Amino acid sequence: MKSIFCGKMGFLFFLGLLAGVIDSIAGGGGLITLPALTLMLGPGPNAIGTNKLVGTIAAGVALWVYRRAGHFDFKKSLFFALFVGMGSFIGSRTAILLPLWIFRWFLLISCPLVLWVVWRKDLWLVRQRPAEYLGHSRFKIAFAGLACGFYDGVWGPGGGTFMFLALVFVADLPLITGLAAAKFANTLSAASAMLGYGLGGFVHVSAAIPMVLGVSLGAFLGAKLAVRRASVLVRPVLVVVVMLLLFRVFQAN
Repeated sequence: MKSIFCGKMGFLFFLGLLAGVIDSIAGGGGLITLPALTLMLGPGPNAIGTNKLVGTIAAGVALWVYRRAGHFDFKKSLFFALFVGMGSFIGSRTAILLPLWIFRWFLLISCPLVLWVVWRKDLWLVRQRPAEYLGHSRFKIAFAGLACGFYDGVWGPGGGTFMFLALVFVADLPLITGLAAAKFANTLSAASAMLGYGLGGFVHVSAAIPMVLGVSLGAFLGAKLAVRRASVLVRPVLVVVVMLLLFRVFQAN
């Protein structure tokens, strides 16, 4: 019995490690952690709420690494992140009212969109240049933040990826600055959603501990890699994330 327990904890730690590496580079770690927690806690708010604890830690560790490397701009990140946080809290309170089948449609709609962005290499190359964040429409940035936050609060998987894409393509931030800003927004989003689920008693700390340990280490290692080779790593990692999204869609059928 003890060996089975240790094996289960080790497996959750490994999944958290893998999710942390992926999530710190381009988001999407929830595509790994949420199914694992669903196996433990069952589908619905219990698994989603507990996953928000894991997501908060993963995004926070990655943000710390980006900040220490000098790539985090608080002023350019705050406006977007505040709207993400609001959207996430609203989404977390809405999730318990939605039927489970609707989550599959979130993924079916998002997958083609993300794939199109990933394969438009010319757009990625253009976004390598510095840009003036505050020169862009605050309304568009606020709307993108609310939309990303709401999606992240209701469901979550891929939410960090959408925040990163919004910051690069809507706010027009440079690649590495967008990664750091997305981690800030993701941290605030996950924490806001965790509060929303926690108010309903859907966050189970004991179930999340081994995954939290793994995701912390993975997020640290992944962020270190992204800081050194962001332009090389981000597009391939985004492809992996989208493949995981597609896997989740077919799994739900």
